[in-house]
Amino acid sequence: MSFNVYMVRHGQTYLNLYHRMQGWSDAPLTEKGQNDGKHAGQLLSHVKFDAAYSSDLARAQTTGRLILAENPSTLTEPVARKEFREEFFGYWEGYDDMLMWHQIGSPKGGDTYNELVEKFGLQETTDLVANADQYHDAETYAQLWERIQAGMQLLRDNAKDGDNILLVTHGTYLRHIMDHYSDTIGAFPGPRNGSVTKLVVDNDSVKVLYTDRLDNIE
Repeated sequence: MSFNVYMVRHGQTYLNLYHRMQGWSDAPLTEKGQNDGKHAGQLLSHVKFDAAYSSDLARAQTTGRLILAENPSTLTEPVARKEFREEFFGYWEGYDDMLMWHQIGSPKGGDTYNELVEKFGLQETTDLVANADQYHDAETYAQLWERIQAGMQLLRDNAKDGDNILLVTHGTYLRHIMDHYSDTIGAFPGPRNGSVTKLVVDNDSVKVLYTDRLDNIE
């Protein structure tokens, strides 16, 4: 059995616009974010979805509805699941993103997210954020990956051979998917709001066909 998963990063939110950390905290879509969702729906309008899922955060659910409104399937609402939520940044939620990465990374020799991931990898960078959270609420790499793997198993348990599945999720979540399952893409470039990433999933493996597409969707 194998099936296709079209993963879409939610549309732009106000916290995205203001460059604030946005994990489990939520903000409504901007006008551009609404258009991101509609554009993704138009890109995917030739793919009839057999099932649709999203993170249980409002920005992903809203984007999912916008995409399905353009789809020839009868689906109108994605199934919202916690397994597909963004990484939780704990104390750092809502923090200015550049300032956060400077505070966490500067003592380690990296002032930006990109510098830290290039120097330490995505796993250690995730744990740096968790270790810097004085409330110990931010997710560790192991905790995040337990959720991601549970999400993949949920898809496998409910899919049929040849299904096309929509999954609306988040930017850092998608980076982890790319970093783990692709030998050529990795965590960079990060997916833009409303962009499409395509996976082919079977019982034993996950193959990434492409990521960060805003046109030319197969």
